[in-house]
Amino acid sequence: MSKRIKISIILSVVGAAVVVAVWLFFPFLAPKKMLTIGITQIVDHPALNAVRDGFIDEMANQGYIEVENIVYDKLNAQGDIATANTIAQKFVSEKVDLILSIATPTSQAVVGATTTIPIVFSAVTDPIGAGLVKDLEISGNNVTGISDLTPVRKQFELIKEILPEAKNVGTLYNSAEANSVLTNELAKEACADLGLKLIEVTVSSSADVFLAAQSLVGRVDAIYVSTDNTIVSALDAVVQVTNENDIPLLLADPTTLDKGALVALGFNYYQHGRQTAPIVIKILEGTKPTDIPVEFAKNVLLAVNLDTAKEINISESSLLNAVKAFKEKLEKEGEVEFSTIGG
Repeated sequence: MSKRIKISIILSVVGAAVVVAVWLFFPFLAPKKMLTIGITQIVDHPALNAVRDGFIDEMANQGYIEVENIVYDKLNAQGDIATANTIAQKFVSEKVDLILSIATPTSQAVVGATTTIPIVFSAVTDPIGAGLVKDLEISGNNVTGISDLTPVRKQFELIKEILPEAKNVGTLYNSAEANSVLTNELAKEACADLGLKLIEVTVSSSADVFLAAQSLVGRVDAIYVSTDNTIVSALDAVVQVTNENDIPLLLADPTTLDKGALVALGFNYYQHGRQTAPIVIKILEGTKPTDIPVEFAKNVLLAVNLDTAKEINISESSLLNAVKAFKEKLEKEGEVEFSTIGG
């Protein structure tokens, strides 16, 4: 072996030893591990997209910068449960550091796939009923998150405020979605208390939505759409029916009001996503999911679409007066955001 090669080997060994010594005595100089978070959502629609975007933005505000120190594997099941299960298995096999599941079906898929990888859910109506956690204070497993249990009774009170003569309210939902089943039960209770009759139509896929909405024409004074993922993903079909037939449409998702509904009362889903980030950060920094209580969405948003009011021949002034009066009632119970479209 030549003298030059021997010197090169010695320098390489010494160099490696120096690097190891630096990492041991000055660990803050060592390269940090790139974290990976798998994000799975059941379908592509504005509310769920807003949750995802709000989460990523707030993570960045807290120092978790995409590509610099964290990687997001963002996948969408496109409304298919089998695909949601495949996505869950992919995250498990790749051993991601944490899974963010957006909406109930995808959350059920990942909870069924792993008992070790931390899971944080968002935009889930009923975490206990969906089988995600055993208790809201102490989950008892590797799961926690934020519920978006929508204020159903308030939504039907809003219908009565703007349509005092209304008797029949139609609703569309997918009975295979656990979140929608709960919401529908709450809707029936609210209608019974308020002297309204709830006319229900169920669908099994987004392809059924148009005909389902048409089946309500002539039978209802208004239509209510909850946070059902199937219906919201095909909301354009509902809007086409309601606006062509001058039927007021109330949404539980203000994010989608600009598609042509009349009014919306629900949560700001971008803020909902931002509210999710601190929970994820606590887990990344060492807290167990079971030690983090499930939270509930904040930021109630009341919104009205004045362009739609004109289209379906509702008086803009009467609508605004009714909505503002309802806003004052809500403000007695907490902070409320208010917005309008058009006018």
